Formats: sequence, structure tokens, C-alpha cells
Amino acid sequence: MNFHICHPEDALRPFVKQFYYWEDDSRGLIQLPQHLFTLGDQYMVFMLEGTAEVKPAAHAAFTVPRHAVTGHFTCAYQLQVTGPVRMVIVQLNAYGCYRLLGIDGQSFTNYYRNLDLQENAAWAQLGGQLQQLRHPQEIAALLNSSLQQVLQADAPCLKQADEMADYLLARQGNVSVEELAQAFRLSRPTLERFFNRVIGIPPQLFARMVRFRNALQQADKAQWQLPATAYYNLAMFIQDHLQFNGEMPSWYNAPATIAHMPARPLQQVAVAS
Repeated sequence: MNFHICHPEDALRPFVKQFYYWEDDSRGLIQLPQHLFTLGDQYMVFMLEGTAEVKPAAHAAFTVPRHAVTGHFTCAYQLQVTGPVRMVIVQLNAYGCYRLLGIDGQSFTNYYRNLDLQENAAWAQLGGQLQQLRHPQEIAALLNSSLQQVLQADAPCLKQADEMADYLLARQGNVSVEELAQAFRLSRPTLERFFNRVIGIPPQLFARMVRFRNALQQADKAQWQLPATAYYNLAMFIQDHLQFNGEMPSWYNAPATIAHMPARPLQQVAVAS
């Protein structure tokens, strides 16, 4: 198995977080951790070999197309990959998808959009070019150049939703919608309309995701000592754990996710023959 994490160039930030390249010669079903994708982020997926199926707990299962972007997962889900597999994943932040593709975010929550069917043919072209590459450095270079070209083209206005999302992240999700509307001098309906369109989910739900993710990142604490900045009582934490993990906390190990792995500019995580 080969798994690599690469950082994008500075010009792509803050919209693009990391690139992942995964190659595995194993045949048959590969059961992956439930939370391969992190709450609050969106992902472009280029399936160069193999197939991937996503099974959200509250929605119909779907097979990921060869070139796709996934919406926010707002419930527990399972991701199963049938190998041999070779795939490239681009981790976007909450508003990166809207900035790069201009797709109304709320139209594919817990689902996907097929990049080959988008008006911009650059995505299908990028998928074809990635098919010819196998070295992580070449893949990262191609992604950097292709995504920069898209960012330099005309793009939809983010309508302050990016600033709102960053504000919620800075406050670790501990902000009410009323406080958010007051901070940005917008009416609540206008704020929610902008946020839903750009981010893809309501600001209340995004704040819950941020708060829950922050608690997981501090999961080295004992189960009864949840950080006060994340949760004020255990009942709220269990409610979110049931929705986003689909089960009660198992006292208390944070799920291993590719987005939680430390990354240097180019890092080979695992190699096996």
C-alpha cells in the first residue's frame, strides 16, 4: 500500500487544504474507517482504479463516479472501496467547493456531483491527466497548476460566507446564529440563505460539526472531562456523537482519519509490497 499526503501551494489557500494519493493492490472489499472524510470539509475524488461506495445512515447508498465532489456528510456513514484501488483526493475547506466549482452547496449534502457532467471541462481533463501519473510529486504539481488556473478564472462571490465560516472555526463553534448575524450586520434569513448556498448546510449545523470535531481533536482527555470550550455537558456530546458517528462513544478513542494525520510537504505514510 502507498499512501501520501501533500500540501498545496500557498496560492491555493485557504480553499484547498491537502492532497492525498492512495494506491493499494489488494483485491476485493477494503473496509475503511467510518470517518475517512472530516466533518465540515468537502472532497474532490478522482477514482483512477477501483470503485468506492458510500452508505450514509439516513440516505440511500451511492457509488462515487470516476471524477466527483462530495457534499457535506451530516450523519454517520460507511465508505467501502473495492480494490485494486488508486485514487487522488483533494481536501477542500467548507467554502472551497463553491469557490472552485460554483455549485450550490445545499443541493448535494450527503451526496455527490459528477465532475464529468459539469460545464467546465477542466475537471474531466484533469482526471484524464491524473490517470497517466503515478508519482506523488508529479500528481501534486499537476493539481497545483490545474487548480490555480481555475481560481484565476471568473468565480462566484462568496457573499461573506467564507468569513462567517472562519469566524465559527475561530470560536470553535461556540456561536449562536443571533450572535453571528449581529457580528456581520445581516438579518438572520439573509445570513442563513448565504451560508446555505455557499457552505451547503445551515450555520447551526456547521457550528455543531466544528464543536464536535474540536472535541475529537482533544480526545486525549478522559471521557468525563470533555473540554469546556467544546461541550458544556455530556448529553450534548452524546447527541452529536450519535448523529455524526452513528453510535455511543466507546470510552473514548477518536476515529483515525486521513485528515488528522500530520503532514509535511510530501510524506510517505505507508509502503508495503
